[in-house]
Amino acid sequence: MSQQPTINWRRIAWISSSIMVLFYIGISFFVDYGGDLYLYYMPFAKGCDDCGFNPYYARWFFAPLMLLPNTFIAWPIWNIVVFAILFWLIYTMDVNPLIVASFAVIGQFWLGQVDIYLCIGIYLILKHENPLINGIGLCFLAIKPQVMALAMLYLLIGQPWPVLARMLVAPIIMALLSFALFGIDWPVRWLSNTQELPVHMWRYSALDTWRFALPFIWIPLLFKQRDLRIVLSIAVMALASPFFGIYTYIVLVLFYPKWWTIPLSYGWVLFIPLAGPTAMRFAWILPLAIIAHICYTNWPQSWWAQRQQRLAS
Repeated sequence: MSQQPTINWRRIAWISSSIMVLFYIGISFFVDYGGDLYLYYMPFAKGCDDCGFNPYYARWFFAPLMLLPNTFIAWPIWNIVVFAILFWLIYTMDVNPLIVASFAVIGQFWLGQVDIYLCIGIYLILKHENPLINGIGLCFLAIKPQVMALAMLYLLIGQPWPVLARMLVAPIIMALLSFALFGIDWPVRWLSNTQELPVHMWRYSALDTWRFALPFIWIPLLFKQRDLRIVLSIAVMALASPFFGIYTYIVLVLFYPKWWTIPLSYGWVLFIPLAGPTAMRFAWILPLAIIAHICYTNWPQSWWAQRQQRLAS
């Protein structure tokens, strides 16, 4: 009796995700969008301080955007670069490639966003033990401090002094160079410019939740494991920062790759009958579910549970 061939679901996932990405890239040659890339990131990379809302040193990371032509072809080229890096991260970390179907990834693609830099930074932090490399990862996260500040802070808290000193080498060098090149007052000018950050439907979710979530920013400190603390910090920040766009959820579906995060990224769609065009404000369902799942499944490893065990023994 011949053995029935088994279905290679991993191969099917890779083929399906590759077809989706080719579709995304294909339509970007024929649809005129990628607004954030054209309006903010490319002009900022080319020297316009007031065109973007990132800290001035982020221009060094965005230097490759200077090579993009000022034509419609820039968005497709950027999409090719972003998805190539994303696929490399997916392959390296052995993550489900179908995360490219999540709403966050579609948002990255459609807007021409740059959160792939944050993905690289988190990868350098979680997948490398060398504190110097971790420090470079911190520099990548510092491109968007308004959404990564908590993760950066909680990574540093509790580190032994020798490790902390090595981890801060790259950030300190970057800070000193930024003051030398952009002036000692550039943080003031940057913060002043961020006051003009437009309210956009991609931030409705965080604008609704940040006042209620702010008192709970301590939750990541319950866990000592670096990966749990980083993912929790980002998920909490998704609720507690009014500047957190739901396209940045890409870091959550990539670094907490549970199968249910993909369909749940579309959970806000269920509220369209209730909220109509503002239904995207209910996208907070995804980070809240991730916080609840991490805390529930890892509670025995939490600082509080271990403290209770010590008291009971």
